[in-house]
Amino acid sequence: MRLPGKMVTRESSDLAIDALLADVFLHATNCVRSFGDFHLAISASPELEPALMRLMYDPGYREFPWPRTRVWMVDELDVDLDDPRRRWTRIADTILACSGIPQEQCIGMNEALDVAAYQQAIRAHLEWRERGHDRIDCCLFATSPHAHIEAIAPADSPVRHVRLDPEFVRASRLLGVLVTQTDEPSIAQLSRWARGAKAALAPTGGELVWYVGLGDAGDVPLV
Repeated sequence: MRLPGKMVTRESSDLAIDALLADVFLHATNCVRSFGDFHLAISASPELEPALMRLMYDPGYREFPWPRTRVWMVDELDVDLDDPRRRWTRIADTILACSGIPQEQCIGMNEALDVAAYQQAIRAHLEWRERGHDRIDCCLFATSPHAHIEAIAPADSPVRHVRLDPEFVRASRLLGVLVTQTDEPSIAQLSRWARGAKAALAPTGGELVWYVGLGDAGDVPLV
């Protein structure tokens, strides 16, 4: 399998999560040192939840710079506020509840799911940075059971799925994608999907990194 961007492969899903979080932690630390803050956008799908939970309880990330971090959403589902599929609920129950981040720095989409207004709010928090650095620092995703990334190039769905503009996302410094379903059919499907979505995935000013947990599929060819 050949994917656009860089691939980091590990022997298990747990180790792939460790690799992803280690890079996010380093990235956050560097951004706070350079700019004074860190802007993290998350596609809070069920597949990413194990990584978000580990970021909360792993002692290695106890020094994560939450007081200087702003958390945003890459996408949201147009479902009832109490629907368990709602992405904001996952962020609120993990990061907002457990990290100690100031509540006003963890920002969900409003009930109207007005993406234009939401992106303007992100830009307003970045506009003081030097031109060229006024972009999201990190976007996190995980591949779905259908071997694609809903927040970037979605498959057809009966539920309306609102997302940040692809160009806005691709401008991020780091696009990190967790891949934990690595049986041979999933790998083949992900490779086909990625080729079709190459334009939507291509970063315009940063780096796209896939964090792949091989699991029991260690003999599956990845290049």
